[in-house]
Amino acid sequence: MTNGSLNSYRFSFWLPLFAILLMLIPVFIWSAFMSLAKVTGIAVLILLLVALRKWFAAARLINNRKERIQLSTNDLYSLNQLLPGFKNWSSLDQRILKDQLGLFLAEVYFSGEWTKAEQFNFGIAVSLALWDTGYSNKQHWQACRAPQGQVFLAHAEQTLFNLPQFPMQQGSLKDMLSADSIVAIKKSLLDIL
Repeated sequence: MTNGSLNSYRFSFWLPLFAILLMLIPVFIWSAFMSLAKVTGIAVLILLLVALRKWFAAARLINNRKERIQLSTNDLYSLNQLLPGFKNWSSLDQRILKDQLGLFLAEVYFSGEWTKAEQFNFGIAVSLALWDTGYSNKQHWQACRAPQGQVFLAHAEQTLFNLPQFPMQQGSLKDMLSADSIVAIKKSLLDIL
């Protein structure tokens, strides 16, 4: 999370401040300064929220993380057209695919002649292929188009991917994950990851 740069989080300032304020609360209660103890407790809460906000902002900046793209209504309509059985999936599986697709589209750099639909299709295919492997950071991926219409990643030019034919008629998620085109992409990705 920190990439070795703890100084930008300024823990040396925040942690002693919280320790002092938290130690003051029982002292104020013991001294019968209840209102001062309450004010100190509220100050700890507000300062903790401020510190967390600063820490998360520093983590995003240091790690160069990109925010997930929120799929628009048009994107969701396209997703339902490309995967007709998608609307029958569980709400959890639908959310996972939308989140993974949004992360893929935000992180991967596309070079060459790509249409938005082709990027979207490739994102769906990769999200399904890596479904059960968990999240992996794809910020270093550069997806390129091969002259034959295939796709390859710049760091593994020898591995070519054929995009699946959409719409995919398999209804359930299990059937879709076992489709030949998705299994082929999964095997190729696992070999290069």
